[in-house]
Amino acid sequence: MVKAKKTVSLLMMVVLTLMLAVPAFAASKSYQFYYGGSYDTHSSRFISGPAEVNGNAVTIKLKGDYFPYLNAESSTYYGSYDASTDLTTFTFTATNPNSDISIQLYVSTVFHSQLYDLDIHWN
Repeated sequence: MVKAKKTVSLLMMVVLTLMLAVPAFAASKSYQFYYGGSYDTHSSRFISGPAEVNGNAVTIKLKGDYFPYLNAESSTYYGSYDASTDLTTFTFTATNPNSDISIQLYVSTVFHSQLYDLDIHWN
């Protein structure tokens, strides 16, 4: 009987440990850019794929070398451009990554160089 209790206790500890560990893993979340409160086709076409959310850290990848930095929650985050993939990667912190995230994305092209107020809207 003692051996059975130890086995059940051990099993319960393993299950509890796994339940607590699952939220610690990164999750892929699809998103779109919203501008002025609604979906923006132009900016969203630069999204390379789903965002990775790991705790409060959010990583997004955008197509092209047009995005030197973004502002999120009063902090500035610089993009890392990879010429072999033609992607710019940003990793930034969000207080509540389960809600839409307001950002300012700096866009630098031949046609315009300015900050754009965008929302990362989770699908």
